[in-house]
Amino acid sequence: MNDEEAIKLAKQGRQEGFKNLFTNHADFLFSNAFRILGNRTMAEDTIQDTFSAAFKAIASFKGNSKFRTWLYKIMYRNSLRIIKQNKEISPNELIKNNEAETNIINTKLDVEKVLNLLNERERTILLLVYHDDLPLKDVAEVLEINENNAKIVLYRARKHFSEIWTRFNEKEVGTNEV
Repeated sequence: MNDEEAIKLAKQGRQEGFKNLFTNHADFLFSNAFRILGNRTMAEDTIQDTFSAAFKAIASFKGNSKFRTWLYKIMYRNSLRIIKQNKEISPNELIKNNEAETNIINTKLDVEKVLNLLNERERTILLLVYHDDLPLKDVAEVLEINENNAKIVLYRARKHFSEIWTRFNEKEVGTNEV
């Protein structure tokens, strides 16, 4: 069943619509929540909260954007709320403390290490554009900015990533520190 059919059923309160939407999007949202939060339990809680909020608000989904984008926006807000609630623990510390979990999904790659050194907005826009292949229009909607601002944020994120990447690689060969 495609999203359009599932949304129609979900708006009618039919359980198979909700189940189908969850099946279609849960893994995508979880992997992104895990990247943002760096903690499996928090990511699972975020996904649960995301689908709960989405299903309560399903009637307000008008179809002006992709359903996945709408869900991602809810998940992103929930993730930021959790980060704010756990201010004493930064996302980077969570990732370090959960190294066994990060090994499971290969976050030991150099790119992931550098991404984790970026601020939340930079990391998010790079992941949305390059990992999730979202068009800039959808990225702007998720970040609640206009498309031109999204281009600027993307440009700055690329530049910052490049700078950190260079320093990171120099550190890896022992010539400098990040």
